[in-house]
Amino acid sequence: MFFSPWYQRCRARFNASKLENDRVQGEATIESLKRYRRLGLFLVPLHATLAWFFAHFTPPEFRPELAHWAHDLAYAQGLACVGVLVTVLAAHLFLERHTRATTGAIALQILIAAAYLSFGAYITLLDLEYNAGAGLASFLLICVTFGVLALMRPAISVPVFVLSYVVFAVLLENAFINRSQLPSLRIVAFITPALALMASIMNWNQYARSVVLRRQLSKSNATLVAQQAELAFLADHDALTGLYNRREFMRLAQMELLRATRVPCHTAVIMVDLDFFKSVNDRYGHPGGDAVLKATAQCLSYSLRITDTLARMGGEEFIVLLPDTGREGAMQVASKLRDAIRAMDVDFEGQPIKVTASFGVSTLAPTVRGTADAIYAAADRALYVAKQTGRDKVEYAMPEASELNPRP
Repeated sequence: MFFSPWYQRCRARFNASKLENDRVQGEATIESLKRYRRLGLFLVPLHATLAWFFAHFTPPEFRPELAHWAHDLAYAQGLACVGVLVTVLAAHLFLERHTRATTGAIALQILIAAAYLSFGAYITLLDLEYNAGAGLASFLLICVTFGVLALMRPAISVPVFVLSYVVFAVLLENAFINRSQLPSLRIVAFITPALALMASIMNWNQYARSVVLRRQLSKSNATLVAQQAELAFLADHDALTGLYNRREFMRLAQMELLRATRVPCHTAVIMVDLDFFKSVNDRYGHPGGDAVLKATAQCLSYSLRITDTLARMGGEEFIVLLPDTGREGAMQVASKLRDAIRAMDVDFEGQPIKVTASFGVSTLAPTVRGTADAIYAAADRALYVAKQTGRDKVEYAMPEASELNPRP
């Protein structure tokens, strides 16, 4: 009972660490293979050069036994050259075909580390047996190199380096060396993989934290970009229907009127207001009203040209801008839209909702210059007449003469 909270905390930390390592493992393995591929460009010619050097090595007259040492080293360096070349090619082929690590890639990473550590142990024992070369320096260098360059999670690096120590210790006990040196060699042989393991764990923890932080930053950036895009969209669009909002419509309408001053042509505006929309909200609630608004927006969009501009002015009001369209054409479009809304069935929770709409139309002739507010006000007056004279109708009104100027 006394150790239970401590055990639970340790277990929670272990599970969190394991989950983090699982998420990082694939990317780390890919990075390790990339590092090994780059390192292979140095190792292959190095081993080939060393193999040639030891194959042509001539021992001094007072050390003829070094001929066997050189022969064995030449053989070992040659095998290492071939082994590195094969594994580098395997890593290259995998990296060319995959962007994420697989079990085979992890196995290849472990195989490379185990093989190279075994190579280091072998050439170190040759140096010790013949009392030549750098002694334990080769094993130390290779262990630390893989501890730093190979990104292995503790669950992999601990068994790899422990096994390398066990193998080296067993070979050391059976090597033909001065037995008086064994105690110190055992200590050094233990410290060497221990240092490499410590370097590997520190390297892994640093890399894992950097990957997690990078992913969090990338996710935060993606969220920020999405929020900025949403805010930019909402700045000029209606959130419910996805249509332009009032402010953006008025801006686009004014731009169209300015275009019409350069290329004289008719411009028309149609105001649309759903009839008795309050009763729809009262009967079906606001979700039902929202369904009707979205269906109306879709229905109007399908009935318009690609050059026309549709917006929601607010509430149940919509507005349409018709470039290069005169009174007759605008009235025909309004009648078409009225018939489309009449025929529209809005399915809300299994219940069909039928609605109608009133329409107000206004136009600007090519011979006059007006503002977006002027043509909008005229269409709104026409809409008011349609509402007052029975609804589900199309009415027309001209902008006020005081709001218009003849074109020069």
